[in-house]
Amino acid sequence: MKWLVLTSRIPYPLEKGDKLRVYHQIKHLSERHDVVLCCLSDASPTQEQKEALAPLVSEFHVLKLNPIKRLLRLLFAWSHNRPFQVVWFTENAAKRRLKAILQKAKPDGVFCQLIRCAEYVKDCHEVPKTLDYMDALSAGMHRRSHQDSPWWRWPWRWLMMVEGNRLARYESRMFDYFDAHTIISTNDRLLIPHRDRDAIRIVPNGVALSQFSPASSHVSKEPRVVLFTGNMSYPPNVDAAQFLAQEIMPRVQTPGVHLVLAGAEPKPVVEALASERVTVTGWVDDIADEYRRADLFVAPLRMGTGLQNKVLEAMSTELPCVLSPHAFSPLGLPSDGHAVVCQSPVEYAEAIDRLLAHPEEARKLGISARRAIQASFSWQSHGQTLEDILEQSA
Repeated sequence: MKWLVLTSRIPYPLEKGDKLRVYHQIKHLSERHDVVLCCLSDASPTQEQKEALAPLVSEFHVLKLNPIKRLLRLLFAWSHNRPFQVVWFTENAAKRRLKAILQKAKPDGVFCQLIRCAEYVKDCHEVPKTLDYMDALSAGMHRRSHQDSPWWRWPWRWLMMVEGNRLARYESRMFDYFDAHTIISTNDRLLIPHRDRDAIRIVPNGVALSQFSPASSHVSKEPRVVLFTGNMSYPPNVDAAQFLAQEIMPRVQTPGVHLVLAGAEPKPVVEALASERVTVTGWVDDIADEYRRADLFVAPLRMGTGLQNKVLEAMSTELPCVLSPHAFSPLGLPSDGHAVVCQSPVEYAEAIDRLLAHPEEARKLGISARRAIQASFSWQSHGQTLEDILEQSA
């Protein structure tokens, strides 16, 4: 069968969660199906991107977006009630080109990643359509709008609230345009404001178990390393990095503990956290090595939604995890024996001190977590779930 996959970004390199998710989904589909990949972008694909995606797709199209037109659309975004991100990503010229591609390719179905792409295909009634909500984006925006911040950021918080309200209405409205729907976790499904949300199928993220294998040696080393990873331009990760470096680590009593913040595109506020006790790496070629070098993984995420790839990766390497409820809950695992779940800076610091002081307890936690990941979070099994959904909708 042939599937047209529409994404809001070129899914390579894999430095963002949506790109990682759809890349592995395409990789699975390509084993038995033809994939026509259409990506929105304001830049042409690089040779590296072409080479990475060519083995997975039969056709690769980049729908170019005009940066100036994008800005002009935002100026008039207040004249209607579409979410700002939908306005940012929707352009008539790109819609016309996608329509031509659909008519020529004649796919058996369309897989649309994220509601920001929904305007391109919602009125294409001649072909079955599946929408991947991925996360409950409206809930993520509302959480960001309620985050404590200085007074001068109140206009930004108000804008997040407006966008959250627009996204909630749009998430509900777009549901009825699509034949099938997927989302990353049960928690996120509960946050979609539609009466038939229970029909949304759960397709979690996975992890490349062979790539994120445990360290060959578990001998303690100095300095002890606490790790947090993620794209360091994404607001929930920026907030977590600041919270970890400024509120949690100063309360840790174990001497000589070093914090590593590893991830692409660090914002200036993240780079400013670097010191003798904090390393900000920027892009790393193999993030798995960072997990294997660390003693603990700490993810104090206070906002955002969805299943966190960083948590799956850390657990897959048997790295003991100290997590916020936001980071842990989407896994659907019992906290006892898989991670330490904390909320306040004092709780995080005490958990870090305890696990560093009791390596056997930490080791057991890591082993238990990897077993759970092996059983429930492989890309192969979740790719098969998506394939079944697409075939049933066709």
